[in-house]
Amino acid sequence: MLRVIVSAITLAILASAGSAHYNMLLPSKPWAEKGEKVTFTYQFGHPFEHELVDAPKPVAIRVFKPSGRTDEIDLVKVLSAIKKDGPDGKKVVTWQFDYSPSERGDFTFALKTPVIKHGDDVAVEDIVRVVLHVQTQNGWDVPYRAFDAGLDLWPYTRPYGLLPGMVFKGRVVRLPFKDEFDMSDLNFVNGLQVEVEKYNPISPKKLPKDELVTFKTKADPYGFFVTTLPDSGWWGITALTHRGGKSKTIQRATLWVHVDEKK
Repeated sequence: MLRVIVSAITLAILASAGSAHYNMLLPSKPWAEKGEKVTFTYQFGHPFEHELVDAPKPVAIRVFKPSGRTDEIDLVKVLSAIKKDGPDGKKVVTWQFDYSPSERGDFTFALKTPVIKHGDDVAVEDIVRVVLHVQTQNGWDVPYRAFDAGLDLWPYTRPYGLLPGMVFKGRVVRLPFKDEFDMSDLNFVNGLQVEVEKYNPISPKKLPKDELVTFKTKADPYGFFVTTLPDSGWWGITALTHRGGKSKTIQRATLWVHVDEKK
């Protein structure tokens, strides 16, 4: 299925970028115990249709502990390339790593991809986040700067322990080129488009119309947005914008949020 990202800011650029693919960073379980090994999979493609293509090898992966400290382990060095089924029976490359949380609380994982070029003029750079909850609620709401200056997406609703139909609130920010910053340093883009899509672990037998595959909303002048997550499972929330200046690079930030089944 061909789906094109449409954004008021990036429409002219994305017209040449073609079909939209999303980054998926998914742990083997949304909750874990202290010391328990959890496997994370990074894959690339259409989440709802479960149509995967080769995922580029990440250039960086950072882990933020509940205390706010960064785990110094270099997860890129321990990545394993895993082949999965792609379109037409072909195998595609995905990436996996294992992590055992050393303390209780919420661990934020942030992954940065290489810049992916679409033709001669357009490039896309992505970061993707997911929170692993470990026994106690502590740290999910800390505004970590995952990498250098650029687009980022922070949860303002706890990104786990949700039930179908609950509302999720987040904030899209542009981070400054400063080692130290506070909330007054943040920049926002009024009307920035935010796209919401569910991940299906297997391809649905019948696909709905496109507007029921990718839901869309916009951020307000302060970067806030809200969306409803109607079903259980993993949901990817992606914000996108043009980097600015003469650059034709599109920046995207994705946050994965888990919704539990009703008991």
